[in-house]
Formats: sequence, C-alpha cells, structure tokens
Amino acid sequence: MPPMHRPFFLVQRMIKTQPILHPATTSLIFRFLIDAHIQCQNPRSAALCLDQMLRCGLTPPPTTFNRLLRFLLAADLLHIASSLFGDAKNRVPLDANSFGVMMRGLCDAGLLDEASRLLDEFEAGGGPPNVVMYTTLIDRCCKRGSFAVAQRLFDRMKGLGLLPNEFTYTVMMSGCFRNGFSSAGFDLYEEMKRVGVFPNLYTYSVLISECCKNQDLGFAFKLFDEMTEKEVLPNVVTYNTLINGFCTQGKIKDAEKLLLRMKGNGLKPSLVTYNVLIGGYCKAGKIVKAVSLMNQMKERGCSPTIITYNVLISGFSRARDLVGAANAYREMKDRGLTPTNVTYTILIDAFAKGNDMESAFRLYQSMERAGLQADAYTYGVLLHGLCMQGNMKDAWKLFEKMANKGLKPTSAIYDMLIYGYCRQGSSYRALGLIREMIGNGMAPNVASYCLAIRILCKDGKWQEAEVLINKMIMSGLQPGECIYEELSSAKLRHR
Repeated sequence: MPPMHRPFFLVQRMIKTQPILHPATTSLIFRFLIDAHIQCQNPRSAALCLDQMLRCGLTPPPTTFNRLLRFLLAADLLHIASSLFGDAKNRVPLDANSFGVMMRGLCDAGLLDEASRLLDEFEAGGGPPNVVMYTTLIDRCCKRGSFAVAQRLFDRMKGLGLLPNEFTYTVMMSGCFRNGFSSAGFDLYEEMKRVGVFPNLYTYSVLISECCKNQDLGFAFKLFDEMTEKEVLPNVVTYNTLINGFCTQGKIKDAEKLLLRMKGNGLKPSLVTYNVLIGGYCKAGKIVKAVSLMNQMKERGCSPTIITYNVLISGFSRARDLVGAANAYREMKDRGLTPTNVTYTILIDAFAKGNDMESAFRLYQSMERAGLQADAYTYGVLLHGLCMQGNMKDAWKLFEKMANKGLKPTSAIYDMLIYGYCRQGSSYRALGLIREMIGNGMAPNVASYCLAIRILCKDGKWQEAEVLINKMIMSGLQPGECIYEELSSAKLRHR
C-alpha cells in the first residue's frame, strides 16, 4: 500500500473495529476523511465516506455536504451528487446553498425541469425565495433556448416580492437579445434603473454589444460614457465590442482612436482586439495596414492564431492578391498552424473568382486529403465558379455529389445554378430547380424568377411563365414592368 493511503486505511479501520464512544468524535473523523479525499481529488471515495457517515446515523454539517456536492459536480459526477442529495433529505439540514448547488448542477446538465422541481420543493418546504436560485435557473433557461420559461420565472420571483438583482436583470436582458426581443431587453434596463438596481460591467457589456449589433453606435457610446460617470471601469471586452462596431460600419479611423484611448487607460490590446482591427483594415481595403498591425502584434508577443491568418488571407483574396494570400498561407503553416475548412474555402473562393478553377479544385482535393469535410459554403464557392464559366455539366455533377454527402443546398446555391442554366437557355433545368427550391421551403430571389420567366417567354412557354409570375407575387416579390412586357410579347408571338 502506498504510504499516502495508510492514514485513510487506518482511520477507516478504526471506525469499523472500534465502538463509537462519542458520536461527535466519529463525526469529526468522517469530516476529516471527506475533506482529505476532496483535497486528494478522490470524488468517489469522498462520496463513499459521506454515505458511510449517514449509515452510522451521523449528520454532516451543511458546509461539509455542500463542499462535497460542489466537488462531485465539478468532477462531472452528477449521478452520484443526485443520489447523495436524495439520500440526505430529512437526514441532513439542507440549506438554501445545498439546493442552489444542486440546481446549478442540474441546469449545467440541461435538466431544467428537474432543477425547476427542486426550486418548487425548496419553497414548498418553507425555504424562503432565493434570488440566486432564480437567477441561476433563469440564466440556464435563456442559454438553453427556453426563454418563455425564463420569463415566467422572472415574473414569478417578482410576484413573490423578490427583487431581482443586477445579475438577474442582466441574464434576462441577454436572453431577450439572444431571442430577438431587443426592445424588451432595453425596457428591462430602464426598469432596472427605475427600481434602483445599479448596472454592473457585465450589464453594460451586454447592452453595448446589442447596440453595436443593431449598428446604433450613438447609444452604445452613451452607455459607455454612463459607465465612466458611474465609475464602472470598461474592460478589454467592452473596448473590443465598440472597436468591432466601428470596423463593421467601415469607420476604421474611429476604431483606431478608440484603440489609443484603450491603451491610454492602461489596457493592453488582446488577441481579439488585433483580429478585429486586422479584419477592419482588410474590409476597408487597407491590406498594407493590416499586415503592419499583424507585425506589431507579433513584436508585442501576441501570437497570431488560425483566425488571424484566415482574416488576413481573406483580405488578400478580397484585394485579388493571390500572391499575398499564398504567402500568408505559407507563413501560417510555418508557424505550425493547421489550415481549417474556413482557410481552404477562402483560398478556393479566391481562385474561383480569379477564374482559375483548376487551382480551386486542387485545393478542394487537398482539403479532402487532409481529412477535412467540405461544407455547403465550400461547395457553393466551387459551384459559383463553375456557373460563371458556363460549365453546367461539372456544376451539376458537383451539386449531386454534395446531395449524396447529405449536405443541404443553400438558397444561394440554387439561385446560382438557376442563373447558370438560364444563361445556357435551359428553361427545363431552371424551372426544375425553382420547383425543388420552393418544395424545400426556400424562396428564389428576384433574379432567379426573372431569368427563368424570360427564358420561358423566349421558348414560347408563356403559360408556364405566367404560373411562375403568380408564384413570385405570392412569395412577396414584385415583377418589374419589363417582365410583363416580355410575357405580353410571348403571348402575341405564340398564339
């Protein structure tokens, strides 16, 4: 037996062989064993000790029990924690903390109904309503997509006279934003201030992120200034969110000013800061500045990741600089970074747009040899290149290969194929794809409808063109006057 295990063995042997002279002494020994097993990272042994303690008719204090519960849940042993919790009922004085820890474990495992039942049980047993319990459950409901349940819990806690705290309000705001209820989220912010609950850093971060997503930088900066007034210090994440908001709107100079302000306040740019700004420069066509910033990033000891290189390669591709893209790709590999699906797709797209389908397909084959599976977007890029070349034979083969792999075509892929067949004058193929697209619950775009209608009119199939115009109108799209003129001309020619 290893020396480190001897104390456990001796104590356990003593408990089994010696009569219990004083329950308090034995209880203390069990608590020592449980704590020791926790310190030695032995979750199952710790749980076994607590089980033996209960069998001996001894009652562990809530602090010991709660510590063990947390330890078991952290070790991903929910089933053991649940079993112990069930056995401990009516035998251990479980407190609000015990129920809260168990609820959090159930929520993390996605067992929201069980967590909710535990909350009901706690309150039915006379436990006072607890803000932390409600906030935990509301947070997990929002994150798991059960926003309606979260809303009911939020209303229920207020109905019980329980005032939500800044964390409760923030998780509800985040849930509103995540589920598309932006105005409701901002209403909660106003309510929060009205009832005297002060927003924290996380609250402001959630609100500013939503403003930037809605491209409302004016209100984002109003909130940013409010943070300063209330002495809530912005962190790197807050600055990154605002810098990204500027870059998304192409306001790169404002993003640069904010970076200087961030540094002036003693905050170091993070990897995300650099990636966002490099992406902003690339989108603005300032590829030289993007490369310069990446070099600064390396000089300051911040190593570029695969995301950084993907952003830069995409920038070179957008600028039609295939040499620059290839150099960035080589540097990435030299640094020991493995290309991802995104990397390959960006490069394939660059070659396809450069009308070099041979190189595009070589990269596609390299991607498959590397064990990476092409997704719908990768196939879409290749199909776009083939359709633009008028190579509909290979485009159709690739489309079928994609379907055989179980990948669902996007509406953009259908529209591109319809465009390709219409350019070839194949109304039969184009119409078939439109029908398939509608059957799959997608709506062709205006260009697809109009091209197909023109080809049908040209082929003298004005009845089918008329049917397609009606479908177009039913889908909420309006044909232009020229389409009606072509239909009228087709009717006159072929009657």
